Amino acid sequence: DSQRILINFVGIIMGATTVATESTPAIPAYTASPPKTKGTNSIDTIFRHLSDEQIEIAARSSYRYLVSSTNGNASEEDRDKHAKAMIFRYLQAEQKVHPNSPSEQWEAAALDKMKKTLAFRVEKNVDDIRLCFDKTHSSSSSENEEEKKADDSYEEEKRKERTRIRKGLEDRFQNGASVVRGYTKDGRALFLNFPRTETSWNEEFFIAGNIYTIERALACTERNTDGEKSKIVVMYDYNEYAMKNSPPTQLVKKLLYNLRDHWPERLEHVFVVDAPFIFRAFWAVIKHFIDPITKDLVQFVTGEEMKRKVFSEIVSEEHATPWMLAEGKNAEDADMQKYLRDIPFDYAYGEKFSDPI
Repeated sequence: DSQRILINFVGIIMGATTVATESTPAIPAYTASPPKTKGTNSIDTIFRHLSDEQIEIAARSSYRYLVSSTNGNASEEDRDKHAKAMIFRYLQAEQKVHPNSPSEQWEAAALDKMKKTLAFRVEKNVDDIRLCFDKTHSSSSSENEEEKKADDSYEEEKRKERTRIRKGLEDRFQNGASVVRGYTKDGRALFLNFPRTETSWNEEFFIAGNIYTIERALACTERNTDGEKSKIVVMYDYNEYAMKNSPPTQLVKKLLYNLRDHWPERLEHVFVVDAPFIFRAFWAVIKHFIDPITKDLVQFVTGEEMKRKVFSEIVSEEHATPWMLAEGKNAEDADMQKYLRDIPFDYAYGEKFSDPI
């Protein structure tokens, strides 16, 4: 059992970060008008190999674009910009893995992996997972009677599927296992995890729940920084963790492969807070065999002195919980029904918003 816990724990850390073999200088962050560089040429090369349907799916990795597209307000220029932003992330990841290889190699690898991700997002109903609690967006407005009947039938199927997903996510999160709450000082959403709260797992919604939360954290970051930031910060609070809180190894592995393959270049930091000593000891040994990129992303933070030193630099008191900073203002338990049903998807728990949904 101890071995299983360690495998799961290390897997969570490894799977949530970009796999790479050596560290290289980062290429410039993607903007709406990227510089004319070799990287830009690679973006255009991959873009030309995608179908219109694939471009639309890629663009919808942006929650901002998903909403505008669902409402029929998206422009082709906006679509292409967001699709190319996704391409850029995959190119970044491959350049880090193969820094000394010709561009054709990492272009081909990025294209292959991105196409698999686009298929994955359709298969896992990522759009429905993000919109299942939404009360405002509908997708059809045809004036043709035949098309309207088909659209109505499609909408009914969508409603049924979103109702099913909604129920599954409510069950998944009723114990408060994960929540998007607070931001770093530079505007990145905090994806908070509480392993101690879980003792049973439904495979479909264990995966879907993690998709929901990482996508929500990304949506919050996109809105909060007006698209300037594209990475989030993940924290695991291991206080009161016990053996019974360790999910089945195969289930964790499945999740980790998904995180590794389908969300590259999305994590800024992974903080493991107050982990059991055996975890910290194990990490002290294996970190020497882990690539520098992953190793730099992961940080164990234990004890009040170390937490103050680390977290006071990145999180203000207003956004911190007491297990991050003793004077953290986010102290009360999250109301998960409110979080899921009443707060917009691109707002964190406890964040004020002006427009009712």
